[in-house]
Amino acid sequence: MVSISRELPTESEARLRRVLRATDIEHLPGHWCFRRLTGAPPPDALATVRDADGWCALTPAEGEVAEPFGLTLSTFPPGIDNSGYIGWVSTTLKERTGSGVFVVCGDNPRRGGVFDYLGYPAEAADAVRGVLDDLRRPPSEDRLGLDLRVFEVAETSGASAISPDTRFEFRERDGRVEARYSGGAVDQGFLVGRREDDRVTTAYSQVDAAGHARAGTAVMRLTGDGDGGLLLVEDFTWSDGATGRNVLRAAGGTRAR
Repeated sequence: MVSISRELPTESEARLRRVLRATDIEHLPGHWCFRRLTGAPPPDALATVRDADGWCALTPAEGEVAEPFGLTLSTFPPGIDNSGYIGWVSTTLKERTGSGVFVVCGDNPRRGGVFDYLGYPAEAADAVRGVLDDLRRPPSEDRLGLDLRVFEVAETSGASAISPDTRFEFRERDGRVEARYSGGAVDQGFLVGRREDDRVTTAYSQVDAAGHARAGTAVMRLTGDGDGGLLLVEDFTWSDGATGRNVLRAAGGTRAR
C-alpha cells in the first residue's frame, strides 16, 4: 500500500514500529545471490529483474559466489499504512550495523497484499536480524518513558524562548534522552540528558530565527496532568544566569507507539 501522510519524524517512526510488529517476518535460511540468466529462470528463483543486457535472478547460492546475501521476507497486513517503511528500515540498519540493504517487492492479494524480500550481506546477517527483532519488541511499559513522545508547550515564563508553536520530539534509550525542538521563535534546538525515574537532567542549545545561538541547562520533572496525560515541568537556567520554568504536555496525552 502506498499512502501519503504528514508526520513528524518521531511520529513516522512510531507508526512504522507498529507496522513492523504487525508484519509477518521470516528470516530465510541459507545464502542467496544474483545470477545472470541465459534461459528461463530456475524454479527456486525468488525474483527476476531485467536491465539492458538481459535477465538476472535472485536464487539460492551454490558453491563459491562473489556476493552472498541473507534474506528476510516481510508480509504486510492488508490495508496497513507502511509508507516510508523501506527508507526507515534501511537507514536504521545502516546506522546500527553499518550494512546496506536491497529490497525486492511483490504483491499477493491472497495473503494481504505487498511483501518484501530484504537482502543484506551474509556476513552481516546476524546483526541485521538482531536489529529487526529488536525493533519488533513491544514498547516499554514504563509510563514515564520518553522514547518517541511528542510534547507541546503548555506554559512558559518571561525568560523562555519557546512558545505554543514549539514542538519537542523526544527519544530515549537506556535512560539517555535527546530531543529536537523547533517552532515559533526557535529555528532549531537540541537537548541531551539522562532520565532517572521522573527526573530528567539536560543541557540544551538552540538557534533563533535571526541566527542567534543560546545554551543552558535544565532539570525536568515528569508528572501526570490529572487527565491521564503526561507533563514535563522544566526549570531551566540560561548560560547568562537567567532562569525560568516551562511546562510541556505530551501530544495526545499518550505515547505514539
